[in-house]
Amino acid sequence: MRHLIIYLAMVALATLASCEQDNYDKGEGNYSRLTADFVEAHTNDDTMFDYVITDNGDSLRLTIPVETSWAKKPDSLYRAMLYYNKVEGNKAEVVAIGQMSTLGFIPADSVKEMKTDPVGFESAWTSKSKRYINLALTLRVGTVTDQSIKHKLFLIADSLVTKTAADNATTLHLTLYHDKGDIPEYFTQKYYFSIPTSGLKAFNPDSMSIHINTSGNGRRIITMPLE
Repeated sequence: MRHLIIYLAMVALATLASCEQDNYDKGEGNYSRLTADFVEAHTNDDTMFDYVITDNGDSLRLTIPVETSWAKKPDSLYRAMLYYNKVEGNKAEVVAIGQMSTLGFIPADSVKEMKTDPVGFESAWTSKSKRYINLALTLRVGTVTDQSIKHKLFLIADSLVTKTAADNATTLHLTLYHDKGDIPEYFTQKYYFSIPTSGLKAFNPDSMSIHINTSGNGRRIITMPLE
């Protein structure tokens, strides 16, 4: 299970979005039809992306199959952020695609030293398909020569609590583990993370609460329904 997924490609995509949005607002340029979506991207037998399913449930065939360095398994689904121009026939003309971060779960007793270095919390929402809960967080980052030094983020499953005896509803409480390590804090960068709801099946909760140590407001509890 990958606990940390912070990719330079995501930084590039964020930069791309900010640059191209200027053209979009004016209604001019090559990116006037540019759309950005979180997707599940499918690889064909040659490990090239051939279609995607957006978080809104739309299935889009790519006009040209796309090969990346991080998709290495054929006939598989990868969580990704896609920038594209939608064309006729439910097709997508890819501008850029980057692998998205997914946060995994580990039990509390497997953590030797708990770390909750602060992060910036911006928003949380559930995909229309209910397959993912998405988080927008900001991290303080900087340039490092040792590429093995990275932020480490994952979710600690703390407890499963029954709210009331009347409705027997349960809430899974999670804590965001964050170890920023020795990364210098030169500037703030936004990152998107997805939590696959399939990983919650073992707990079978009605809702989940994520305890996050935020840089601006201290400890926050983000509760999301799962029904």
